[in-house]
Amino acid sequence: MKKQILSIAPGQTAKALILVYVIFSTPIVLLGTLVTYLRQGSVEIGTIFFSALLLNAILGFVLLWIACHVYNWVADRFGGIEIVLSDAPEEA
Repeated sequence: MKKQILSIAPGQTAKALILVYVIFSTPIVLLGTLVTYLRQGSVEIGTIFFSALLLNAILGFVLLWIACHVYNWVADRFGGIEIVLSDAPEEA
């Protein structure tokens, strides 16, 4: 059976995905901070770390919110993403 995703909630989608992005970006920011510290010796690690994560969260949320609205606009005019659903096999 084919179904279409006609609309997605921008606020909830952006909130959920930004939490995933922050979780995945934390190790990368930590690694970058460590490399910076090792190369330059003295760096305000806390400031760099938190500002990078905060910037990622804010920009990510805004861009995801915009992307959801664009998707809803496109889906309204041309149709949404089609998915094919089937019943799950019964467990024995």
